[in-house]
Amino acid sequence: MKATQSTINDFFALTGTIFSIPVYQRNYTWEEENCEKLLQDIVNISQNKKTHFMGSITYILHLIDDEKSLRQLQEFVIIDGQQRITTLMLLLKAIETKIQNEGIKKEIDGLLNLSGQRLRLKPIKSDEEAFDLVMQNRSHELQGRSHIRDNYKFFTKELENYISKGYRIEEIYGAFLRLKIVAIGLELGEDDPQVAFESINATGVQLKGLDLIRNYLMMGENSDRQKHLYDTYWVSLENWLGEKDLNDFIKTYLRIYFEDRFKEGEREVYCTLKAHHRDNFSDDIQGLMSDMREYGRIYQIFLDRDHYFLGRGDPQQLANLRLRIKDLVKIKFGVAKPFILRCARDFEEGKLDYENFHEILQILTSYFVRRSVCGDSSPTLTRVLYSLYRQLGEDVSADALKRYLGKSVGQVAFPNDDKIKAAFLVRNAYAANQVCKFILLEIEKLSNAEPPKEENLEVEHFYPKTPTQEWRDRVGDYFTFEQDYLNNFGNLTLSGQNQKLSNKSYEAKIALM
Repeated sequence: MKATQSTINDFFALTGTIFSIPVYQRNYTWEEENCEKLLQDIVNISQNKKTHFMGSITYILHLIDDEKSLRQLQEFVIIDGQQRITTLMLLLKAIETKIQNEGIKKEIDGLLNLSGQRLRLKPIKSDEEAFDLVMQNRSHELQGRSHIRDNYKFFTKELENYISKGYRIEEIYGAFLRLKIVAIGLELGEDDPQVAFESINATGVQLKGLDLIRNYLMMGENSDRQKHLYDTYWVSLENWLGEKDLNDFIKTYLRIYFEDRFKEGEREVYCTLKAHHRDNFSDDIQGLMSDMREYGRIYQIFLDRDHYFLGRGDPQQLANLRLRIKDLVKIKFGVAKPFILRCARDFEEGKLDYENFHEILQILTSYFVRRSVCGDSSPTLTRVLYSLYRQLGEDVSADALKRYLGKSVGQVAFPNDDKIKAAFLVRNAYAANQVCKFILLEIEKLSNAEPPKEENLEVEHFYPKTPTQEWRDRVGDYFTFEQDYLNNFGNLTLSGQNQKLSNKSYEAKIALM
């Protein structure tokens, strides 16, 4: 690691050097008030010839071949200070538009560009068009909102204001060049950029969750390699899952390998992913990201969309599998996801046939519904479900699953029919609303040729939760009834007219239903 105190002039003027913003970084987001403070500080020192410290900029040094000049360039991949360096480039361009002296204009051009009209700063893809157009004096062509264009326009307008008040643009430019930074350079093979990044992240505005993980996966690569990994693997995950589901997926993915051996806080998940890389994909980031993408593609089966298993034939069978998985999502049996992902991948690869996979999903649904009806604790399932694939060993099949769950005892036992019958009479079914709704829907399906439309149906009390005196008179000992039977299955039904039904009379409810 090499830390050097430098002026912006010296840093920007480095021979044969380009600055790359990593593809995994977020968009440029500096607001107008940040730009106003920066310009105000520069104008202040323009009057007293002092300097102003801008903080540190940390980069990873790569050597890349430049096809245009047929020489090697230094690429500084910026891992801390991206927002500042982009802002400084925009301000420098704004200054250039106000300078009349052609010699100074040429000097500024050398700071903004390498020879051959190559821009010295390479932003991320989503900012690239805006930045390029600003540098070409074509910012008016931009459509929609852009922080890059807006901040550039702010700088040009504010510079005009300062000039109109008597400030000399050459003095403002001179103050800009005197801005001080500490440039921290890391070299691959000698320094671990991840350790440096974590140290920076611990002291500044901390990145969290997906940002930390995305940075970790791609930080050690040069910009071309980063772009390949990002476009090939990470973008697919973001497109398939979106931010919220991608967070959930990564936790589920790590459960495949680490079962219940980590907690789900952001820091713990991040550290577990690092351990996964070290233990299972040592020195193979591409292999790790490829594995994540494969499981991420399959993870779509848990989302409200169609997912087609690769190369696995019969459309009706695939539709049946999607319905069974949708059942598990409805009843919120999330702890089964890692096991189901492993089974789905086996199914795709021909290791698990349709009949076994379909029956496995039915067994899991029955297991969770029965336990919910009996009031058995869900947290105790993590120990069983997260290790289930490993426990079944080479024989992942419906019969093996039945044998394994059949042998389970105590808090993780598979409730038998007698226990279910007893629970139906006394359990508060309304408390487990999703499972209650699922059971009532299954009863409706058995009773009707056409399955009911589920979207607007909710669980409704037949005898109301807030009964009128008429309802209490009808049942007689209403205190005992409300205490023992109000929330039982026998007093619950499905309705799309909960507001209308509410406290209506017995006869009115019968007519509406």
